[in-house]
Amino acid sequence: MAIRCPKCGREYDVTLFEFEKEVICECGERVRLNHKEFTDNLEKELKHYEQEVEEEKLSKIKRASEKIVSLILNSDYPRIDIEIEKVKFKELIKELFPDKVYLYHLIYESRFERLWEQFRG
Repeated sequence: MAIRCPKCGREYDVTLFEFEKEVICECGERVRLNHKEFTDNLEKELKHYEQEVEEEKLSKIKRASEKIVSLILNSDYPRIDIEIEKVKFKELIKELFPDKVYLYHLIYESRFERLWEQFRG
């Protein structure tokens, strides 16, 4: 992680600031690491990273769901192959959101069955 000089923007490695040390930048500015500010920024970055990870997981779920919907609506896949895709989808939910597997039955299973009946039944 880098600490920027507030005057010129030059970056310095955070390890240079151990034990309350300061660095004199090439522009003459004294650059210090405010540990409270550093930990606050680190916490913000961690939350941002966690949010990105969560969004990527949700995106994977959405793509997998849309694939099954597309197979039901736009293909001549036999029911057994779609059931296999549904099992894979449920496993993906278990992997990404182990505590939310019950939502598969509440949201997705009924949706897939409704689409099957409406467009294939």
